[in-house]
Amino acid sequence: MEVEKRYFNNSGVFFVYILILLFGIQTNLKAEFKEDTIVYKPYRDTVKLVKAQVYDIDSSKSLLFYKPVRFQFIRNVPSDLYQFGKTATRKKNLPTIGLIAGSTAALVVFDQQILDATQQFGRYLNIDPERKSKTVLRVKLGGFNVPVLDIPQNFNSTLYFIGEGWPSVMIAGGLYSYGSIKKDYRALQTSAQLAEMFVTLAITTQLLKRISGRESPFQATKDGGRWRPFTNPAVYQKKVSKYDAFPSGHLATVMATITILSGNYPEYRYIQPVGYTIMGLVAFSMVNNGVHWVSDYPLAIAIGYTYGRIAVSRGHVLLPKTKSSLVSKSSILPVMMHNGYGLSYRYTF
Repeated sequence: MEVEKRYFNNSGVFFVYILILLFGIQTNLKAEFKEDTIVYKPYRDTVKLVKAQVYDIDSSKSLLFYKPVRFQFIRNVPSDLYQFGKTATRKKNLPTIGLIAGSTAALVVFDQQILDATQQFGRYLNIDPERKSKTVLRVKLGGFNVPVLDIPQNFNSTLYFIGEGWPSVMIAGGLYSYGSIKKDYRALQTSAQLAEMFVTLAITTQLLKRISGRESPFQATKDGGRWRPFTNPAVYQKKVSKYDAFPSGHLATVMATITILSGNYPEYRYIQPVGYTIMGLVAFSMVNNGVHWVSDYPLAIAIGYTYGRIAVSRGHVLLPKTKSSLVSKSSILPVMMHNGYGLSYRYTF
C-alpha cells in the first residue's frame, strides 16, 4: 500500500517573509544627511584626527562612528583572532567557558534522543526534512563548475539557507550600498564588520571542525555520531559531512550577524527578538534535516557572539549627550583614548 506524504512546502512565501525581516533594518534607516565631525581617535601610542558621525540613540546617549578605512576589515582579522583567544583564556570568563563545556557535554549524552524527538515533531508538523535546493549560480574554478548559490525549494531548506550566510552577505551588501550613496559611516562600518566576521568565523569554525572530526547525524555510524579528532585533511575533504558537524558554522554566523546589527543599531529594538527567533528556527531545521546535533550549538553561539562583540567594539564610541551639543555646532566631547578617556573639540560643518 502506497502512503502519500503531504509536507508543508510553501517555502517561496516564507523565504520572502524572512528576507523582508532581515532587510527591515535597511528599509527603516533614516535617509538623512549626516554631518561630519572631526575627533581624536586612539592610534598606537598616540591619537590622530579622523572624520566621524554622531547618531542620536535616545535622550541620554549617542553613538560616534568613525569613517571606515577601505579594506581595514581585512587588516583587523589577525587582531580579531588574537582577541578571541585572549577572551577565551581570560580568568573572569572561566565560569562562562565552564558553562559552555558543561552544557555541550550534557547535550552529547542525550543527542540521539533529542534528534529523534525533533525529527518526529517535524513529521508531526508535516515539515519535509529533506534538503531541496536549486542551483542558480555556478562559478568555473580550475575546470570545475562550482555551485555558489542554491535557492531552497522547501520550508526546512529555507531555514537552513538562512544560516549558510547568504542573507548576512545580502545585508552587508545592502548596507554598503546605502552607506556609500548616503555617506553614512554607521552603515559602512556595519557592512565592514559583517565582512570581517565572515572571515574570522570561517577560520575558527573550520579549524575546530577539523580538530573534532564529528559525524553529522545523517552520516552517523552510531548513536550520537563518531568523533574522529585530527582527521587527515585529504580524508576530510573526500567526505566532509562525516567530520564537520562540531561546531555549527551556520548558527555562529546567525549569532554574529544579530550581535553586530543590534550593537550598531540599538534603537531598532526588534532586531534581537526577530533575530533570535530566526536563529531558533535555523537550529531546529538543522536537527530536523540531520545536519547537526543539538550539542553542536552552545560553542557555536558563543563563538558567534564573541566575534560579533569584537567587531562592534572597533567601529563606534558611546557618548553621553551634552547640552552644548544640542545648541551649538561646536562642543567638547568625551573620547576614548588608548589608556582611558579624554576630551575632544567637536565642530560640525
